[in-house]
Amino acid sequence: MTGFGQGECVTSSRRYACELQSVNHRYLETRTRLPKRLGALELQVQKILQGRFARGRFDVTVLEELTGERSCKLRLNRPLAHAYLDAVKTLQSELGLAGEVTLELLLSQSDLFGLEGEEPGAADADWSAVKTALEGAMNALAEMRREEGRALKADLLGHLEQVEATLATIVARAPEVVQNYKSRLELRLQRLLEGKSVDPGRLEQEVAILADRSDIAEETTRVTSHLGQFRDLIQQQGPHGRRMEFLLQEMQREANTIGAKANDAKTSHDVIALKSILEQLREQVQNVE
Repeated sequence: MTGFGQGECVTSSRRYACELQSVNHRYLETRTRLPKRLGALELQVQKILQGRFARGRFDVTVLEELTGERSCKLRLNRPLAHAYLDAVKTLQSELGLAGEVTLELLLSQSDLFGLEGEEPGAADADWSAVKTALEGAMNALAEMRREEGRALKADLLGHLEQVEATLATIVARAPEVVQNYKSRLELRLQRLLEGKSVDPGRLEQEVAILADRSDIAEETTRVTSHLGQFRDLIQQQGPHGRRMEFLLQEMQREANTIGAKANDAKTSHDVIALKSILEQLREQVQNVE
């Protein structure tokens, strides 16, 4: 399910802003973009998301900026800059490469610069602030997903009604299919026998064989049961997307069996319609957590 959320936390010295985006995904996947100084927090950010959501691909971006009247001084790591320069010149000589080592090349090395007094890694205070910003973003994203979920619920229920109506049409036509087969078979036998009477016992036997082979009672009963379970899941809280996918997979399998047993063009057409509705449901369920 798609969504977007923002959150922030301001401390005495820094402002932390978090942006969170989610798109549909069968499993839970997170991608984080953190300031280099806060890179150690990536695993904790992922754990927070895993504890809140069950499915989706999440992109997390955390930004950090200094606030207040605090004076900042840029720190240059001079020994590292000289080491970079010596290493590049050595490599250039060994490989026989032309060109000059420019100031722009050195300026592109972000680890040469820092702020005076800035801690090299994230502290507990940083995590507390980042977590607050992340929770604000998660709450906003969850609210957006709830709004989408209400519309999705109505759509799923509408498709379930279509499945039930189509299945009812197939079930209602089943006796007529057998009767039509009996009439066609009797006419065919009369033609083969050149108008002579048809053995009623033999005719009934053939019709009984067809009725047994084309009986779809078990399949329709299972589909009806799956529909009931699916409807119950829609009304319940919690992540049920994978269970819904399983139920739809089972209903598609039953629909395939009904289609294989169909000995009637109209029933075959209805089965195709049934499978099409189930496929639409499957696509929508990809949005369910």
